[in-house]
Amino acid sequence: MFREATPAERQRYYREEWRLNDVPDFILATIAQREFGFDHRGEGPNDRYNRIATPAQLEGMLINTAPYAAYASVSFYEKPEKREGWLGAELVFDVDAKDLPLRSCSCSPGEVCEVCLAEAKEYILEVADVLRDDFALKELHFVYSGRGYHLRVLDEEVLHMQSPERAAVLDYVAGGVVPEPELLELRRGYPRVFRMRMLRLLSLLNLETLRSGGVPLKQADALLNPKTLRRVANELEEGSFATLKETLRSKGFAKFLELVRRINAEMLDAKVTVDVKRILRLPSSLHSKVSMKCVYIKNMERFDPFKHAVPRFVQERG
Repeated sequence: MFREATPAERQRYYREEWRLNDVPDFILATIAQREFGFDHRGEGPNDRYNRIATPAQLEGMLINTAPYAAYASVSFYEKPEKREGWLGAELVFDVDAKDLPLRSCSCSPGEVCEVCLAEAKEYILEVADVLRDDFALKELHFVYSGRGYHLRVLDEEVLHMQSPERAAVLDYVAGGVVPEPELLELRRGYPRVFRMRMLRLLSLLNLETLRSGGVPLKQADALLNPKTLRRVANELEEGSFATLKETLRSKGFAKFLELVRRINAEMLDAKVTVDVKRILRLPSSLHSKVSMKCVYIKNMERFDPFKHAVPRFVQERG
């Protein structure tokens, strides 16, 4: 499934399967303001600073060159070919299944499977919920990137944020900061987000992970008792840390909170969110490294990458 596409397969994809109407409207409507980048030989996007004036020009470029990868900037410019006259940028969150710090599958480093892709999908949906509920953002767009998901936010109030503001939003939605002790059990706002991130990690924890975070062996063993984990999970949903504190003791509890913070911070690629000059894989393009389509997702709940992102040439491989 995830074998690298050959040049012939790339040509076949762009000439027979790729369609301009698979490029989302939010990109086509601003196409002349975006920088486009291309990777022609699998060496990275070293062909950058391209301005594409019209959708028809983009169509001709992709069909005629069948690039290894195609990218478009999240920023808008007056002169995208020089990256001058910055007009704003989408707020983007990127979760890659191969980079999840904790996975319930047995994938080797750098590999992905149906299980970890599903976990990446579940996580990006949770991020979207926080953006809607806590920030009242509405213009949320999902893209399957080939090995994970991009969440692209286009609400007017985020477009002109600079990197520090974007980093602050990232910390909030990811749970990348340990709340002050007196705020930990608040039922709303950021403390609740942090607890929910902690809750989703409970089922993925193992002794090695806990020990790597400095949790003492005795307390780590006690926490991993299935009955204790269930009790901790039930209490976290209600905003309580009683059993967790009792089990881990003072030192272990502090180490555990820091471990959760670190894992949370690694769930999303921070560089993608804070870099306003970032380019992302173009929805509709081919991720040639794994022979999967980058897909703009209209119905996230129903989206299945193994049904909706597999090119025909993959299905017909011998």
